[in-house]
Amino acid sequence: MKSFYFFILVILMSCGAFGQGSATGCLVPYYNMVYTSNALEVLGSSQLYNKSPSTSLSANYCSWTPSSTASSCVICDGTLGVDLFGIKICLLGSFRYGSEGTFTMVECNLDDHSWLLGAAAGLFGLLIIRRRNKL
Repeated sequence: MKSFYFFILVILMSCGAFGQGSATGCLVPYYNMVYTSNALEVLGSSQLYNKSPSTSLSANYCSWTPSSTASSCVICDGTLGVDLFGIKICLLGSFRYGSEGTFTMVECNLDDHSWLLGAAAGLFGLLIIRRRNKL
């Protein structure tokens, strides 16, 4: 019986071990993408990012959460972004505003793990019943 308890414990502990993705860059919340490429900066004072490359959410993840303190940043969705002495220039495009930092993906399908909660509750119930029968 102890091996069964150990097996259940290992399964419950391994659920949190699935890897989460993270990315460092500029997050635009509406698009759910983290832009990771800095634009060309010449003595610029603010963070300017190009539209590619970027990291989008993986399957079964619904949002990003900041892992570090986020500051404001700007994304150029045109061909090239340049920050020249603090003046932002975006060739053939417009600017999007977001937050800069390190972001971690948040898993949203909690229903996939609900059977584990039911199994744990059932196991706990069996333990209580066995203890009462021994008394």
